[in-house]
Amino acid sequence: MSSMKKTALHGFHLAQKAKMEGFAGYHMPISYPKMGVLKEHLYTREVAGIFDVSHMGQYEIRGADRERFIEYVTPVDLQKSHPGHAALTMLTNEKGGIKDDCIVTKMYDHLYLVLNAGCKDKDVAHIHEALKNAPQLRGADVQFIPLERSLIAVQGPKAAIILSEFVDGIPDMDFMSCRQKVNVKGMEVQLSRCGYTGEDGFEIAVSDKDVVPLVELFLAKNAEMVGLGARDSLRLEAGLNLYGHELSEETNPVAARFMWSISKRRMEEGGFIGYDAIKHFKENATKGAVPQLRVGLVSTGPVAREHTVIEVDGKEVGYVTSGCPSPCLKKNVALGYVNRDLAKKGTKVNLVVRDRRVPAEVATPPFVPTNYYRKSQ
Repeated sequence: MSSMKKTALHGFHLAQKAKMEGFAGYHMPISYPKMGVLKEHLYTREVAGIFDVSHMGQYEIRGADRERFIEYVTPVDLQKSHPGHAALTMLTNEKGGIKDDCIVTKMYDHLYLVLNAGCKDKDVAHIHEALKNAPQLRGADVQFIPLERSLIAVQGPKAAIILSEFVDGIPDMDFMSCRQKVNVKGMEVQLSRCGYTGEDGFEIAVSDKDVVPLVELFLAKNAEMVGLGARDSLRLEAGLNLYGHELSEETNPVAARFMWSISKRRMEEGGFIGYDAIKHFKENATKGAVPQLRVGLVSTGPVAREHTVIEVDGKEVGYVTSGCPSPCLKKNVALGYVNRDLAKKGTKVNLVVRDRRVPAEVATPPFVPTNYYRKSQ
């Protein structure tokens, strides 16, 4: 543990007697004794959970060429965005693989970037390499600034009600919108309406000195602490990818069914790392360039975990990337990749779990309906 990094909430987690384990180089809470993983999962679906996600990388990108820069290292389309709008995108490599998925938020005078904890070191090296050596960025006015602050997520159907007790205008915040310099009982926070559970919720950036009192404020309003164990089962029920499982440097966005994140303009104009390769994958997907696609899987009995082989008629046709029992469905759910001709909803397959063939069916995620808040609904 001594070599692991700690968030500003580390002492708070220990005081709560959380079960702690290493994750992405950090000593993080997996669950809390008050409820445990299963009840934490269900409480988030029914009320609201508080997650410490301070291990994520937070950065500001400033300078006159910041938008040109971010549209080179990712396929995000900032012409579609207005200040205060966030977009899920990815850092791509020259072969069209995914270095990381990330969130870019457009502000009036800068961009706000959130990177995955396990990828942020390699991502930052990649970004600096691009700034230094990419001919397209030679002489570009870009400042890449790490932010030393905490990040928590409040997720669940009661999250907006809880936040509304302290902040005006919560109902006016749409999914993937962001507000800066929001006052919560004298604490300045940055508030984004997004999350990783499939529920309505918020990610809140706050100074390290204010994060404990902020969490205590929400705990007093009936939210509960939730660890990374339930965070994983929640995102799986919602059919959300986890980098290093569904996404990797060897995975292209066509196979991962992530092309929805690349706008028509970006695919027509290109200009981002890996564009030629991704265009090739898209145009030749049915001609052998993309032999497997990401799918959902539903089964009962033994749980299929990562690396589980998927078979049809005794022949290997794919593999599981993530799997768990679904607390809401009382079935097992998984994500994985199968041969293109088997990727249709309802296809019957077998999961090889400890030498046992477990019947499963291809499904279309999310497995549990998502509840993101959209004002247009």
